[in-house]
Amino acid sequence: MRHFAICTGIGAALLASTAMAEPVTLRLGHPVFEFHPIHDTAVRFKEAVERISNGDVKVDIYPSRQLGDVKELAEGVQFGTVDMTVNSTSAYATLEPSIDAFQLPGLIPDYAGFATMAKSPEARAIMDRLENHGMIALGVYDGGLRHFMTVGEPVESIADMQGLKTRVAPNRMFLDAWTAVGVNPTPMAYGEVYSALETGTLDAVEINLTSIESEKYYEIGKGVTLTGHYFWPGFLLVNKAKFDSLTPEQQAAMRQAADETVEPQVMAVADLDKQVLAHLEELQIPVVTPSDAFKAELAAAFAPVVEKYEAVDPLIAAFAAKAKTLTPAAQ
Repeated sequence: MRHFAICTGIGAALLASTAMAEPVTLRLGHPVFEFHPIHDTAVRFKEAVERISNGDVKVDIYPSRQLGDVKELAEGVQFGTVDMTVNSTSAYATLEPSIDAFQLPGLIPDYAGFATMAKSPEARAIMDRLENHGMIALGVYDGGLRHFMTVGEPVESIADMQGLKTRVAPNRMFLDAWTAVGVNPTPMAYGEVYSALETGTLDAVEINLTSIESEKYYEIGKGVTLTGHYFWPGFLLVNKAKFDSLTPEQQAAMRQAADETVEPQVMAVADLDKQVLAHLEELQIPVVTPSDAFKAELAAAFAPVVEKYEAVDPLIAAFAAKAKTLTPAAQ
């Protein structure tokens, strides 16, 4: 009986401790404006976690680079000066090379396919490696399928792309992929792209439609080609030390909120794309759907790059193998 009493006492103390746990407010920064899907990710997560935790976990969102650009947010969450971010997966590929798997060109056919991959065991195995770098990846979301925007006429073949000064995010795989296509890939911070297009420092940018809208690139760009070469995933990240300081119930609420919001967020981006395309049509900006021949040219250019990166890490190879089994969703 005495043993039972001791155990009961400990259990009561733990319950009391849980009940007395202080609510927490987390600062979440991201680098884009509020129309962008990355902001939608932050809002969906905030609403879900505050509901699931009954207000025990609150999230304050700081959009539009208020807490830093892509690189600064990546470092901020890693080292604990920022609690959370939704940030481009490519910003973390130098820390963890297997992350390149999410953007192997030409593999994932559509948003439904991306949603499947985002919640796959292959994706989770990659995300779990970020714990070695001081971060917990709660989920991987999407900022939009990437296309090709020019300040001149839209491209309709690989020949049209040759030598174009094209902004790419600072990432080795992107440099390899676009060098293989034949453009002049130019790494540049996201916040510098508008002025570079405006001044002629850039001829083109590979970009998602929602960024064309949110960053107002349509004010400068004169043509869009729907190459759909890869997606623009974003990790929902929390500093590991901050996460570890939370109660188990708070942690569980955060994981559940992420799990609930991934697929709805990804599929909502497809609807946003339709809105942007309608706006571009209103603005009379030409939008080109690539011919089958052009698609074949791009696939042939990207193929050696995919093979190169599959060989880098077994997790990349496993992710690619799963992605290759996907078939386009019925329209």
